[in-house]
Amino acid sequence: MGVPPELPSGGPRGLDSYDVDALLIELGGDDGSATESERNVCQTVEELYSSRSRFQMAEALDEFLDGRRITPTELLHTVEPQRQLDSWYRHDGVLERTAHAQSVPGRRTAAQRLEELKRLEQEAMVLTVQRAHKGAPPAFDARTFAAAVSSATKGGAGFGARYAIDAVLAAWLGESGSFEVKLMRLLSLDGDSLPPLGAEVIDQVIGEILASPAGVEELFGWLDGLRATLEVMAQVWRGGAVSHPHTPPVVRRLATYVGAREARLARRGLEMTLHRALLGDARLTPDNAYDARSITTIMDELLALGALAGKLRAHGVIMGGERTVQLLDRRAALLLGDDRLDAIMKGKSHHARLIDLFTFEGAAFGEASRKVIVGALLRQLDARDFTQRLFEHARTPRARIKALADIQRRVRQSGLTEAQKDKYARMLDDIQHTYLRTNRIFARIGKDKTPGVDEVMEFANLCAEGAFTDGKCMAAARELVGHHVRTTAFLRGYLARCKDDTQGRAERYAQFFGTLAASGTPLRDMGTLRILLADDEPAARSYVGMILRDLGISDIVVAEDGQQALSAFEEQAGRLDLIICDWKMPRLSGLEFLKQVRAVRPEMPFLMVTALATMIAVEEALAHDVTAYIAKPFSPEQLEEKILVLVNR
Repeated sequence: MGVPPELPSGGPRGLDSYDVDALLIELGGDDGSATESERNVCQTVEELYSSRSRFQMAEALDEFLDGRRITPTELLHTVEPQRQLDSWYRHDGVLERTAHAQSVPGRRTAAQRLEELKRLEQEAMVLTVQRAHKGAPPAFDARTFAAAVSSATKGGAGFGARYAIDAVLAAWLGESGSFEVKLMRLLSLDGDSLPPLGAEVIDQVIGEILASPAGVEELFGWLDGLRATLEVMAQVWRGGAVSHPHTPPVVRRLATYVGAREARLARRGLEMTLHRALLGDARLTPDNAYDARSITTIMDELLALGALAGKLRAHGVIMGGERTVQLLDRRAALLLGDDRLDAIMKGKSHHARLIDLFTFEGAAFGEASRKVIVGALLRQLDARDFTQRLFEHARTPRARIKALADIQRRVRQSGLTEAQKDKYARMLDDIQHTYLRTNRIFARIGKDKTPGVDEVMEFANLCAEGAFTDGKCMAAARELVGHHVRTTAFLRGYLARCKDDTQGRAERYAQFFGTLAASGTPLRDMGTLRILLADDEPAARSYVGMILRDLGISDIVVAEDGQQALSAFEEQAGRLDLIICDWKMPRLSGLEFLKQVRAVRPEMPFLMVTALATMIAVEEALAHDVTAYIAKPFSPEQLEEKILVLVNR
């Protein structure tokens, strides 16, 4: 019943093939536990003409009705089709299956219900012979049909009035040999002057046409594939404009009708077709290169299911309600059955299996499909030899630690419960921590070591790539990397590499700072710094400005003498990150300016530039708390090192 595990291609659209027993039980029957009122099966001939019963006939008798291009309403109100039904080759079988579906153990047996159905059938035939329209079919338009409805309901809108309207409409529709023409004629009768009972009659018959496999084929057969068909039907169900450029006028008019009217029964017909299609075996994705065991094929189908679910939803309501959700989920669960998963996983590494399962878990959107995936996922994670399996195909230390971190990241992003996420995230962190400690991975960059630039940046890159598990391992890695990248020895070593690359210095620095930021051990973002540069020599200012811009510093406040420097400081003291100041300047020396700064900002990083690198000059500057000094002439790397150390203290 429903979608078989291999999802064979089936019919071209999956809308015209289904199992009668399945639909009677899946869509109309129950499990035998309901009360008589809940079951609401027909007991009287009048109930046989209810909307619910007509839709049940549309399902159970679709082969008979579609072969003659008639609706249940036409069958119930025309003598000749009823006589043909009595001799139809599947007549007895349909009655027996319906009786079985509507039996209730201990209250009504299938045999008893079968006798009731036969009685109702005979009473309906008698009623049709007595009340069916006699003579030539009427000629209707919107005005004359509204008048006919008003005339029939003068004495009230009871069963007799409804039967009379249905009978005359059935005779009029009987002239049409296709469902498309019947629909066009019905839509032509709708108008503002139509009484409510007339609108209900039209809505009912339109719903019956839309529930018919042959009717759907006539109206939507121009579409290519099941997914496109269902998406256009969903647009009609919403009553909005149909976006497909090749939409026939009758379908556009139908969508307008549904949007203008409540059209509850027309929508019901569309919902029945949707459910029948989801129970069928046609795929939503193209048949080209279909491989039932390919993860790509299954993922494509799952993604198509998810996309279709989105198209079926409007204003928080999904077409067909909870039943649609159940059928979408059921379809996904069958795609992901244990036998299918075993076939997909066969021959793959443990890591690859987990990736596939997490991918499926993210695509599953219902309880049944999620249950299948989560069960398989937890079995893989709880395997006693989990670490051994994982490391079988991850040969290098780098591959092993990255595999553990990757799985932990997928756990965190999954739909597992919070308790499950915490459990497995801690488990993976413990496994990686043990591996790192046992293999002395961090020993190379211990705090008691002076590792080279390459070694430190290797671990910084691993942090940036997310190679360490969140928890003890990532915290330890960041602590060690952060410790070394702020040391003078490391900065000097890194800057020495940039010495000869005059063209690409800015790009290398940007990459360097970006890597450290991504690793969680950032140095100060050079682009956010505001620097006060004070020097009375234009060439010196230009040289230092070039070096600052190479570092990514563009917010530079320039002063041409000590007094300008003091004025700029007084205006922006709270927004400055570093002062670079020449010792000898007119109007106010660098040393005097330093004294003024220290009176207001004792902690402000202050780099003194001097050509007087004598011990006396240095001691005098230190006496006034200069942060650092640099002697002219200096290379770009020397100034860059000073700046990086000062702003990352």
